[in-house]
Amino acid sequence: MRFLFLLCALYAGTVGAQSTAIYVSAHQDDWQLFMNPNAYYSIQNPDTKTIILHTTAGDAGVGMGKQDYALSREKGSVAAAQFLAQIDTARDSLLDKMTQKKLVINGKSILRYSIGNTHIYCLRLPDGNGTGVGYPLHANKSLEKFYQKKVSRIHSIDSTAFYTDIADLKKTLKDLIGLEHQGGNLDVHLADTNPETHPGDHSDHQTSSKIVQDVVNEIGNATFYLYQNYSTGEFPDNINETEEMLCAATWGVTTACLAKNGHYATWDSVHNAWIGKQYFSTKKIP
Repeated sequence: MRFLFLLCALYAGTVGAQSTAIYVSAHQDDWQLFMNPNAYYSIQNPDTKTIILHTTAGDAGVGMGKQDYALSREKGSVAAAQFLAQIDTARDSLLDKMTQKKLVINGKSILRYSIGNTHIYCLRLPDGNGTGVGYPLHANKSLEKFYQKKVSRIHSIDSTAFYTDIADLKKTLKDLIGLEHQGGNLDVHLADTNPETHPGDHSDHQTSSKIVQDVVNEIGNATFYLYQNYSTGEFPDNINETEEMLCAATWGVTTACLAKNGHYATWDSVHNAWIGKQYFSTKKIP
């Protein structure tokens, strides 16, 4: 009888477990352009905890200066997530405003924004400059060079977190996932790293995906959603009209934060070509 009681308790604890969806977004505009409307459906699902993980600061080599360019991009991601969280919400029951908190994970200080069941983590590591060559301001360090062990020790551009080697960064990410994922399905959305099917992608997209794939492969029992990024600009639209309107609105909210802070808004033919497309494949990890 005691065994039956424990078995029933275990079953009850797993059936109601909340799923976790992690969107690995090297830059602050990646998930809106390449992983939406999937991101919208995750954020709107009350049974899913949505994690948006920004690995780099997306600072284009200017650090925390130049009228806070990196922070403006960060605010764009935050505003977009808040927008999606509050769609179809009754006026008298709007979610609380986005909050922010510094968490210490594996001894690293990491900023987390939160609204409802959605959390945005910002590691603020140096922008890799397209091909991974890095920028002079950051001693030409990049995630790609760090992953390949061509450079040692990398830090956030605001100098709040330092990583001694790639194992240190991976442990931090594993602890972060462990903090947020408490059972249920684990779905991880990231860039497709197959060079044959996904050529010409940004080094930060590719390396961030490889690092997180390594971590999640170690954790196990997950599903990867592997997205095409830059190349989709030339692909035909493959989402419905309502979804396309939603994605355009999300992108508009994102770019408005750049314009508000005196930066080029990126509402242009290059970026807008990615709206209306969402190309991905899935892979189950045992």
